[in-house]
Amino acid sequence: MCPLVIGHQPVKRRGHSTVQVGDYLYMWGGDQPGLPHIHNDEKKKSMCSVVEVCHVPNGEWVQKPTTGDPPLGVRGYAVAVIRNEVFFFGGWCCHGDCNHNSLYSFNVETFNWKELSPTTSHHGPMMKEGSSMIAVKVNGEDYLAVIGGWRSSSNNTPPQPGAQYSEATFGANQHCNEVHVYRLKTGEWTSPTVTGDRPPPIDDFTLTSITNTTAILFGGAIDNLRYSNDVYIFEFTDTSVKCTKFPNPGGSAQWPKKREYHSSVLINCSSGPHLLVVGGKGWGASDCWLLNVNKMEWKELTNIPDSVTHRYDHSLSVWNETQTTHWIIEFGGGSKYSDTRFIEIISSTGDLVVQSVLDINEYNQRRVLEGLAKEFIKDHPVSIEDILGKEPKLKDLHRLFDSSAAHYSTIGTALEVAVDDLSHSEKSASDKLLSVFKRWIESNKGVTWRNALQVCKDYPDKFGRVKASLDKFLQSDRAHKEY
Repeated sequence: MCPLVIGHQPVKRRGHSTVQVGDYLYMWGGDQPGLPHIHNDEKKKSMCSVVEVCHVPNGEWVQKPTTGDPPLGVRGYAVAVIRNEVFFFGGWCCHGDCNHNSLYSFNVETFNWKELSPTTSHHGPMMKEGSSMIAVKVNGEDYLAVIGGWRSSSNNTPPQPGAQYSEATFGANQHCNEVHVYRLKTGEWTSPTVTGDRPPPIDDFTLTSITNTTAILFGGAIDNLRYSNDVYIFEFTDTSVKCTKFPNPGGSAQWPKKREYHSSVLINCSSGPHLLVVGGKGWGASDCWLLNVNKMEWKELTNIPDSVTHRYDHSLSVWNETQTTHWIIEFGGGSKYSDTRFIEIISSTGDLVVQSVLDINEYNQRRVLEGLAKEFIKDHPVSIEDILGKEPKLKDLHRLFDSSAAHYSTIGTALEVAVDDLSHSEKSASDKLLSVFKRWIESNKGVTWRNALQVCKDYPDKFGRVKASLDKFLQSDRAHKEY
């Protein structure tokens, strides 16, 4: 089959965010080619008055116009979602020292912008970029919490009581550890009581919600020359926040390198919440890590292509297709990689395993094939069931499982076939696999496609790709003709 070519794709960008509402991703802003680096003009207004929308089930991007005036803080803003509203705070105007502390909402049903709190030097958080924002829900009421960030000008709001501000150096850049809460019901900024291990002045970290009242902070820049790899847990009430620090313990424990400009998402599975961290700036930061939040244990995910890990200032979103299949969607960034990548993570065994990494064309083609397969199954329900109960041919078994021939022993054990003698044989792994299937067929014990498929289901981390090929074969015209 010829590869499918997608029509519209967003232009490359950095300093943007992508958020999920239902089956759709919404991406706005970022510094991109052709964006005027001035305060505002008609071209800049036109470029910022569109939102990129991705329908995740088929992987197709479209660009849609909006109404109302979008924020001027187009890069390095903070973003959070509450139901059908996307909220944008602060950001940089992409010229001079023009930082903002405005708060806007964007309705994904009406595609209309609304200013909730204007940029001002009189109240609220300082005008800044590189902060993070999450949605908090306490006693049924919605709040937005904004933490950290940095500014490039001394002309700003009064300091927040209890907050710390770094010395202004290297072009008057100043970091902060402010914590502000915006109460949607009243439209007011408040300063909560902060207890515990408050982070130092910090920016360009990730802040990811765990529950309605808790969030996890990782990494960031703590001044112009130093990065962090500490983890903080924040616990919110309507008037306070408690901070708990989990620093790198050193020793033999796995722990990611220090970094900024990385991206993170939370994956919920049967073994609890896991924080996925991808890329960033910093020595050795072009990698991918998974944090078991309950155990506070890190694990590096290896064999992830550079097209995923070698990015910074990019966006990351998660779409839970099922309870065990999670798609991570990555876009843009300040590197040579700027296209859309889809990372498939399976959690059926309680552990999280990267199943595949696809570009947008590969992802779309897979979706088309899955749609055709579903239609075929709908039209041939009895035929598929009949095939599953039939005896597979040796040539088909060997062809479909050969890519995982190194696991011949696992396959043999699962099919209750003797394999001990094969470990001492000088045969290739492919020939050993052939011997396993010959013995299985000759045993005449449960030799069905259903049992062959069950091996893949029992060991998804080893035979996930084989299962995909086997599913495709069983739904094909060839299988229906031969069986």
